[in-house]
Amino acid sequence: MKYFLLAFFIFLGFCALFGVEDSILQDFEANKSPIDVKSAWERVLQNNDALKAQEQGVKRAEKLAFGARLSYLPEINFQGIYVHLNEVLQYTPNFSSAQFNMPQLDSLLRNLAKPITLLERNVMIGAFNIVYPLYTGGLRRSTIALADIAKKDANEAMRIKKLATFEEFVSIYYADVLARDILAVCVQNFETSKLHYQNALALEKSGQIAHLEVLASQVASDKFKNNLRSANNALQSANLALQSALDSLDFIPSSKIEISTQALHDESYYVQKALASYPALRILEHKIQSVGVSKNIASAAFTPQIVGIGSYLVTDKQDSLIIANMPSWYVGVGVNFSFITPRARIQQYQVAKITELELISLREQAIKDLTLLVRRTYKEAVSAREEYNTLSSSVLLAQENLKLQTRAFKQGMATSARVIDAQNALESVLIQQKSVGFKAIIALSKLLALSDEIDLFYKFQN
Repeated sequence: MKYFLLAFFIFLGFCALFGVEDSILQDFEANKSPIDVKSAWERVLQNNDALKAQEQGVKRAEKLAFGARLSYLPEINFQGIYVHLNEVLQYTPNFSSAQFNMPQLDSLLRNLAKPITLLERNVMIGAFNIVYPLYTGGLRRSTIALADIAKKDANEAMRIKKLATFEEFVSIYYADVLARDILAVCVQNFETSKLHYQNALALEKSGQIAHLEVLASQVASDKFKNNLRSANNALQSANLALQSALDSLDFIPSSKIEISTQALHDESYYVQKALASYPALRILEHKIQSVGVSKNIASAAFTPQIVGIGSYLVTDKQDSLIIANMPSWYVGVGVNFSFITPRARIQQYQVAKITELELISLREQAIKDLTLLVRRTYKEAVSAREEYNTLSSSVLLAQENLKLQTRAFKQGMATSARVIDAQNALESVLIQQKSVGFKAIIALSKLLALSDEIDLFYKFQN
């Protein structure tokens, strides 16, 4: 009776434990909608704040590029001044009849000797001015070219951020899928170990096996229970990352870790695509172009600057001599040419030339590095796909071996250790296949990101 009660309580304990683990798994699915990897990526594109910030950078560069073109417009402004003098500005001629030795002119000279108002105390003068650079040595054209290159850089920076975000997202999404698959494997193994333990208790009761076999099956069940808890914790961590990426708690991944039978292109195809379109290389090309423009700007410092100027003057209404005789407009041409200047014009040009050579060397090295990266990623993707497919036979073998060992154990022809080894082997190969599949998917996403073909990812993974 005592042994019967002990076995009964142990059985209830295992049932309760399994029920708790099963409810934990169901909690992840409750009130959540399935979302495939394509729909999830579209949601990331809408909600990712880093991508939104990059979009603002593109808009800023577009505004600056448009603003640079306005440098061909003339500068037109109005300047005005109001002055209050402490007294009227006058001039009194000093005429004397003695100077002319003509006394008969005295009355006329006295009239001419009256003060002449040159300027009233209150003076207001305004001018509409226009300044237009006629020749700048190509400075305006170079400034526009730099702004256009900066706009292209902003677009390439947006592309490289999008590709990097895609790689990161695929890793996060399928990490959650992998964690769920591993948890499912652990749940299945825990069920099997629990059943094996119950079989061991029954066989011990009938006297077919020793108590040591029961203890071995109990230890194995405890081990699988710990594996189950670890897998559950890993799933919680992976799910938190996915929730953060999707900016929502309402979704669970529906895509599976499965490898498509669709073949990849050959290695040279991806190398050529990457060299032709990868944003980092194009940014380097833009930097080289920018330095070429900078050389033109440095050369412009050796040329004269010629501007056309003109003004239309407006004044207050007064009878003063200066205001009355002031011209109403003028036009002219101004020239500025520096023979000696502290701006180190020659050195600025030399620096631009050296920088250009430096960037050309960096570009050549970047081409080599990118080629190597694409080739290595391609080999990783191909190797992982092949390994995933070859592991299918190992899974079938492990499943069949577990069935045989379990059947043999029930018949007293196998030990508990052999059943446990078969369970461990099956768990190991299932997890290995899922992990290799995850590795293959990550390598594929990286390869397609390098070749700027992320839209083709969904032809391989649904």
